[in-house]
Amino acid sequence: MDFMFKQLFGHPSRKRITIAFLNAILHRSGRDRIVDVQYENTELAKETEDGKTSRLDVLVFTDRGERINVEIQVVHQHDLPERVLYYWARLFSASLSSGQAYSELPPTIMVTILNYPLFPHETDRFHTVFHLREDEEHFLWSAHIEFHAIDLSQFMVQWKKYRREMKKSAEVPWLMMLSVVDI
Repeated sequence: MDFMFKQLFGHPSRKRITIAFLNAILHRSGRDRIVDVQYENTELAKETEDGKTSRLDVLVFTDRGERINVEIQVVHQHDLPERVLYYWARLFSASLSSGQAYSELPPTIMVTILNYPLFPHETDRFHTVFHLREDEEHFLWSAHIEFHAIDLSQFMVQWKKYRREMKKSAEVPWLMMLSVVDI
């Protein structure tokens, strides 16, 4: 699945497919649509000699000035929330060059597609979106941090129950395609 996913969405010759997929998954339409992407290096080099090298699945920079990382995770990882946060921090901090103002940092969006529930005791929704918000009044700290977790197993459960209502969503055909692949 990982190889197929990278071939389909991570190759410049399939840019239009990647753009359509991102617009559907991020619920973008009209003026908010992504029109163009530039593919970026998916290897995060070590920051120190004994540091960790990481390899991302798909990493793009959009015409809207956003950096978007899409990961597919088939094997259950108990520490996935921390790993996603680590990848986000590396991408976000690497976006700033010497002399640049912090206001020039691009919004960084992480999309993680799984075949298992990431938060099984908290929700039965298949697509959850996270932002950094104040605990009581719920206002955003910054719009530059956004995490999407998409559980394909829960998507199929929801699809079987709410097929008619879900057909209107642009993300459904994409998730259906990813769900039928034996992952």
